[in-house]
Amino acid sequence: MPDIPARGNRGRGRRGWRGGGRLTLPWNVATTAHLCVANPWSIEAGLGEHGVFLGANRLAGGAFHFDIIDAYEAGLIQGPNMVVSGAGAYGKSAIIKSYVHRAAALSALRGRPRFTAVIDPKGEWTLLGDRLGFATLRLRPGGNLRVNPLDVGPGIPTTAPADAELGDQTARRAAVLTALLAVALGQADLPVGEQRLLTAVARHLTNRQTATPTLLDVRRLLAHPDQTLAADLDTTHAELLDRRRPLLDACATMLEQDLRGICDGPTTPGLWNDAPGLILDLSALLTHRRALRLVLTAAAGWLQAVMYGQTHQHTITILDEAWIALDDLAIVRYLQDQWRLGRQWGAANILITHAIADLQSQVDTRSATARIAEGLLNTTSVRVYLHQNPEHVSHLLTTMGLTSTEAALLGDLPPFTALWHIGPHTTLVDHLITDDEWTLADTNTAMRAGARSDPPDSVQVL
Repeated sequence: MPDIPARGNRGRGRRGWRGGGRLTLPWNVATTAHLCVANPWSIEAGLGEHGVFLGANRLAGGAFHFDIIDAYEAGLIQGPNMVVSGAGAYGKSAIIKSYVHRAAALSALRGRPRFTAVIDPKGEWTLLGDRLGFATLRLRPGGNLRVNPLDVGPGIPTTAPADAELGDQTARRAAVLTALLAVALGQADLPVGEQRLLTAVARHLTNRQTATPTLLDVRRLLAHPDQTLAADLDTTHAELLDRRRPLLDACATMLEQDLRGICDGPTTPGLWNDAPGLILDLSALLTHRRALRLVLTAAAGWLQAVMYGQTHQHTITILDEAWIALDDLAIVRYLQDQWRLGRQWGAANILITHAIADLQSQVDTRSATARIAEGLLNTTSVRVYLHQNPEHVSHLLTTMGLTSTEAALLGDLPPFTALWHIGPHTTLVDHLITDDEWTLADTNTAMRAGARSDPPDSVQVL
């Protein structure tokens, strides 16, 4: 190689440098610090060891570590919220399952327990839940496990609460009732008069300060409203009887059909006790669209109370197959509350869906659901993109701030390779799945008559 004139480290003296003399490089050689400035996409420095080992950093080299709570505590992200998207069979759920599996071990080793809840519409998390000691709640019509969406949650007093707590409980219960009955009536939003009636019902039941109210109590109060309820609404008893009829019919239908054996009574005692997490398995409802939407709405309300009751530890809520829920205003509002209040309650959120377009399609309708979905996108600090179908690539380029290089790359990613956007940082990761984890993550057994498959060739198995 011919001699090339060396260049100096112009403008930098020895002050602040550890070790020997002045750094000089040939004109065609640079440090990674220089190249990061010249081309930040291709040579992004690693983020350090914040969290569990997940794979190899293809661009910067070395290991890739991540934990959403550690990343927030380290100041890498503004909020503990994460969206994972990609085409089917490219490893979305498997990556998050391996993350949950390893994070559980790490948090136990550190002595910093966390509570993880999974809304699982397809019943694909039960093996992992069993391994980690999670409680699995298999909700089905006519079943023997019940959750009460009007619960206030563990750790929150149910007797003699302060006035502020009464107000909070009333507001949350009114929101759950409004969402449930809107779904039951096939409406995006209830009329103002009906919303006010449900708020009065929630206040009336909360102020009793006896046993936690249930949907059966709501039905009874709507069936036999008293003069006090009419006075609260500034109306006559006769007018109230007319106003409450659609709500009563919808409530009765829910309890007799869709929510029968699921949400038609108090929460079954001892559902999870001291378990480190729980899984809401809704697979028995997957082919019953209306029932699934109602149970998702009710279960989301109940789960919110459960998660906010875990005041002594961090929590993580995971919504798998989110495309099923994202056309439902109640679920999107639940996600909005989770996103907005996560930092206050020490709660992180992970949403897994086929494509960001599942959220963006709501934005394009300009409905109430759309406005909330847009807010979710704008406040998500961690976005993980696996292989994207061609029809979604251009959409990501124009709406999600990806560069043309990144967008072009997404259509060629093999399974288990993902582009991570962590706050302002970008990383391309080859995820590593252990052979043991593959037994918990393989979701294709049904197509092979229950036989376990070997990992795809593109998966690096430890």
